[in-house]
Amino acid sequence: MALTISIGSGKGGVGKTMILANLAMLLARSGRRVCLVDLDIGGPDAHYLFGLLEPKRSLSDFLARRVENINEVIHTLYSYSGLSLIPGTGDTLQTANMSFQEKQRLLRSLGTIDTDVLLLDVGAGTSYHALDFFMHSDLQIGLTLPEPTAIMDLYNFLQLATIRKVLSGFLSGSEVAEALKNQRFNSLQEVLELAATSQEDGRQRAQNSLRSFHPLLIINRDSTTAQVNKLKLRRLVAKYLAIDMPELGEIPEDPMVSEALKAFIPVCELYPNCPAARSLVGISDKLGKIIDLFQRHLQTNHQG
Repeated sequence: MALTISIGSGKGGVGKTMILANLAMLLARSGRRVCLVDLDIGGPDAHYLFGLLEPKRSLSDFLARRVENINEVIHTLYSYSGLSLIPGTGDTLQTANMSFQEKQRLLRSLGTIDTDVLLLDVGAGTSYHALDFFMHSDLQIGLTLPEPTAIMDLYNFLQLATIRKVLSGFLSGSEVAEALKNQRFNSLQEVLELAATSQEDGRQRAQNSLRSFHPLLIINRDSTTAQVNKLKLRRLVAKYLAIDMPELGEIPEDPMVSEALKAFIPVCELYPNCPAARSLVGISDKLGKIIDLFQRHLQTNHQG
């Protein structure tokens, strides 16, 4: 059974795809079968990082039903043992208007991919698609830069993701679902309060839906100011979202990252000894241990 990991951020340009591509390669190198799915609607570029400049098929072919099975759009990356990729779609208008049924078909199909680890690049921003793809996974990674604006962008993304998660935790058609559906919320607290007034156990059910949500934090382009801003982010999510956010690691500013991007090769492959690559290896090792623990937990629950 594949473990699904998503990575999201509050804004673009924070290095999300670069980090996910390198983690995919490193996790595959450790002996796992890894499939990277580019769900960055309208701005897919994960395939470029592996030198796959013109993929024969992409997610567009599946969404447009030119193929019925999502496995038909998987590209095996033979230069990276154990790693495969589903290139994203550039059909912005089509995918931006994806219906609920089409999105459910896509999410169901992801569960049929035969792999050990499924990595989802959900794209930047706070569209319903990005939020739903992010929360669909077993584990979530939040990525940000150390600047205050980027920290707040990630906090806003996580707040909207928790709101979306709570809303989806109620059965459609129920009294509380109808009350929640017709409201616009500025904070998670507003959702919890309305849930409490709409149904006797509404608040408890809403809080239960977030019990397993503990996104992991990565800081890219680390700087001397990062410590203060990281602390601010963790206090915000603890106080207003009531969630813990364990730190997965920091990646320093490194000019070799840009050079690797220009060469269409992951930086951990091209410059394995540079500071950014060494940090990514450490993050991958830590993530690998979390994956092992999570999969053992899933197996225990499945056997039980």
